[in-house]
Amino acid sequence: MDTEVFQKSRAAGRIYDLWSECAGEKDFPYKVPDADELTRLLLTAEPGVEKITLLHESGRAFASGSYIEGEERGFVTMVLTAAEARRHGLGSEMLRALETEMKRRFPVKELHILYFNPVNLVWEIPGHPGCEHPNSPGVDISSPAYEFFHAAGYRDCSRQNSYFRQIGDYEVPAAIREIEARLNADGYFIRVYDPDTMEGMTDLIDHLGNSMWRKSILGEPLPADGGRPILVPVKDGRVLGFAGPLDVERSGRGYFSGIAVDPSARGRGVAKVLFSALCANLRAIGAGYMTLFTGEDNPARRIYEAAGFTIVKSWADMKKEI
Repeated sequence: MDTEVFQKSRAAGRIYDLWSECAGEKDFPYKVPDADELTRLLLTAEPGVEKITLLHESGRAFASGSYIEGEERGFVTMVLTAAEARRHGLGSEMLRALETEMKRRFPVKELHILYFNPVNLVWEIPGHPGCEHPNSPGVDISSPAYEFFHAAGYRDCSRQNSYFRQIGDYEVPAAIREIEARLNADGYFIRVYDPDTMEGMTDLIDHLGNSMWRKSILGEPLPADGGRPILVPVKDGRVLGFAGPLDVERSGRGYFSGIAVDPSARGRGVAKVLFSALCANLRAIGAGYMTLFTGEDNPARRIYEAAGFTIVKSWADMKKEI
């Protein structure tokens, strides 16, 4: 057997056991991946992405991080210590070792804990068994991890709130229907994106400058070619925003890549109508719930709250100069 494969398998087994032990704790919301998924997440490099995972010789603590090629920052993914080994400095020791190794191997000036980390950790929605979100946007501020990273020199750079709503019975609110009627009278309509009859999508994405949206929206095939529908507000044949693509994940979660509206169409309620249409269409194709996150100071939160979404967890984006 290849030595590297054997060592990776052994490390994955120990980390899996430790993760499973901690999964039942109130302050540890992360879903336990199976052994193969854990190996992919923490121990396997991907194109343009390096991973570092350090396991303590006792098997009772590990620290993991990642690095995107060409950047001057790295990411801390997780530091986890068995319950009986905490408060003895083991977690701090592992974090320092990870920081040292990240600095030795990569040209990083800062380490971050936030949603841009290419390693996505699935977490479970408190009080809603079976409901989950596919990425954690920082450090759970209600958990001991928040104080742990503060003590290690990490500082807050922003706050994120995670929103949740059951949508199996979603109905467009009457207030939203009134706004939609006014928009229709002014020539604004919500439609499924069709590049043959609509223009302006590429210009909109270019203006927004979001690489994730460039991939998930512009890179989505047309429904006729097996792609997923994208909802757009249009006026006179010009795209003025987007939401989607429409899809349902295995867990029953309605997929959410994001929502955006062109500045020229803001202030009219377009975003509220568009987001409500997204919820209604996701319900229609079988979604049972939706989750999303946004910055605490982001005005977009009013869009989600108008649709009945509530905050279920708050996170701190954190960073440290190294």
